[in-house]
Amino acid sequence: MDSKKITFCNFSTILSICLIFYILTSFYLDYTNTQAEIYNKDDFLLKIIFLGILFAMVTFLYTIFKYYKNRYLEKQIEQRTKDLVDENERLKTNSHLDPLTQCLNEKFFMKRFKEEFRRAIREKQYISLLIVNIDEFKAFNDIYGENEGNECLKMISNILVNHCNRPVDLVARFNGDEFYILLPNTKEPKGVSKRCIEAVKSLNIPHDNSIASNVLTISIGTATFIPDDVEHMKDLIIMAKESLKRAKIGGRNRVY
Repeated sequence: MDSKKITFCNFSTILSICLIFYILTSFYLDYTNTQAEIYNKDDFLLKIIFLGILFAMVTFLYTIFKYYKNRYLEKQIEQRTKDLVDENERLKTNSHLDPLTQCLNEKFFMKRFKEEFRRAIREKQYISLLIVNIDEFKAFNDIYGENEGNECLKMISNILVNHCNRPVDLVARFNGDEFYILLPNTKEPKGVSKRCIEAVKSLNIPHDNSIASNVLTISIGTATFIPDDVEHMKDLIIMAKESLKRAKIGGRNRVY
């Protein structure tokens, strides 16, 4: 029920009350101005009965209106509450994700990285970090445009997620064209890295300004060890960055 209908119902109620007041006043004046012996008492009784029925109908209709108005307001409050809960859940989920690629964002990745690192320490397990970089991506954007570059980021992120798809695997987008992948309980990450590289190359996305290939490619740096202190998280990142640098120096489109 919208505000116009509510206003109309209120107006009708006020009009009915005014009408009742008018009838009562009219009856009273008629009664006082008429001699008791010549006044038709039957007509007066009928008017009183009619007035009572009219008053009862108005009261009933107003009660019905108030009931449905309250029900409407309750439903509105319930729907608004549900919408707020859904919106909060959506914001909570989206706060973990990179808006373009829907991979994890850097902040959430680092939080989960620390949790998995501590678990690897407790369970004395290997943990592997991959740093993925798109070869000559700035040059790609210069030639084909930012929109095309964004589409490439989405496709590459899908490949990385599909190849690192265990429940414990974490894939995050960091700086522009760089992705971090954490593989808990993984001793040899180069196998999955090579499959990711081949999958990206098989997209056959033209890249005429790349020194690595005539299609878009990626390079991956890896690092693996069994940690014994949470402070060694930084060492794992440094090792992966150094490996990525060597992959770039070695000609790109490869894993090191």
